[in-house]
Amino acid sequence: MNMRQGKGQGGEGRGQNARAVVVAVCALLLCPLPSALSPLPSAVCPVGVRAEIIDRVLAILPGQIITLSDVEAAIDLGLVEPPAGGDRVAGGLAALIDRLLMLNEVHRVVPPEPTAAAIDARVALMRRRFSSPTELSGMLAARGVSETILRIYAADDLRLASYLDERFSSASQPTDEEIRQAGEAARSKLAAERRETLVRAWIADLRRRAEVTVLP
Repeated sequence: MNMRQGKGQGGEGRGQNARAVVVAVCALLLCPLPSALSPLPSAVCPVGVRAEIIDRVLAILPGQIITLSDVEAAIDLGLVEPPAGGDRVAGGLAALIDRLLMLNEVHRVVPPEPTAAAIDARVALMRRRFSSPTELSGMLAARGVSETILRIYAADDLRLASYLDERFSSASQPTDEEIRQAGEAARSKLAAERRETLVRAWIADLRRRAEVTVLP
């Protein structure tokens, strides 16, 4: 992935990157980009509209930003899982970048819209991660996520799962020879391992082709 870090090497690199960050922040002040959990309408911001930065921007993708609140909300809702024992924010950010790159590919093919019932069921799973509706409401308010955005994120989950099944399920099936060697009981395990390998290779390719700036 073309990951342009906020810190450069040497004085000249630091100066150039600092100017790039200033330009990005100024652009966000004039017309904020959609964030990972709070997409804005695609229309161009009217001249003269003032916006206030109230969140820390962690990364910039083409036409989109990822904020600290986005990462925290995605982790809290179980939409991404940072590696155990690692830095929660850094791991969550990496996972959320991967997720957004995959969703960008999914949206290119215009997948079927999930049913309202399927979205309701996915939202219900997210709600069950919290001990009470009050706890969930507090988290959503703290992270700046509305109920509408919650349903959008649930729908994206369903679209992504459907896309991954369609693209990788057949290719993940073990061969007859592999089943003869490992036994029928190992079929599901072999398929899951192969699918994970294929998905990881796909994500790696998306990262190589992506333009992502991770800010310090």
